[in-house]
Amino acid sequence: MVAPVVVSELPPPAVQPVFTSDADEDALRAALERQAALDRRFSLAQVRDIAEVRALVPVIDLDAITFETGSAAIRPDQAKSLARLGRLIQSYVADDPREVFLIEGHTDAVGSAAYNLALSDRRAESVALALTEYFAVPPENMVVQGYGEQFLKIETQDAERANRRASVRRITDLLRQAAN
Repeated sequence: MVAPVVVSELPPPAVQPVFTSDADEDALRAALERQAALDRRFSLAQVRDIAEVRALVPVIDLDAITFETGSAAIRPDQAKSLARLGRLIQSYVADDPREVFLIEGHTDAVGSAAYNLALSDRRAESVALALTEYFAVPPENMVVQGYGEQFLKIETQDAERANRRASVRRITDLLRQAAN
């Protein structure tokens, strides 16, 4: 049984420097290796549903992948931008098959909330599929979650390409920190 989350009792969020998928491998590895300073673990549902829990680990924004309005398709030139990150995730999994990565999908605020939530799920699934197909990242090591328009990068109700994005977090430590 996992304890309930009391947000006010969580440690401060991880430093969230801007890491993009085209950063050099050392910077990406440093982001993924940052461990949450915790003495407890969380359920997968808590990680997916509570922004303050997810904020305990750094995020890598896949800035090179911005989706067209209403689309979850990744263009081939954008898929190539996943190469460095894909190889790095694959190496983590090769070293420890229990590694878990959260692939997050996002939308802009155009359209209904329900449509955007479903679209963001498809975007996260597209990124996970690309990581599996092109870089042999096992699907069982990825969790996909769409957040719709809930976490806009640029606060606007207009169509904004920067909000139509995906991101990746290494959540292994959140799930098994206290299991030791």
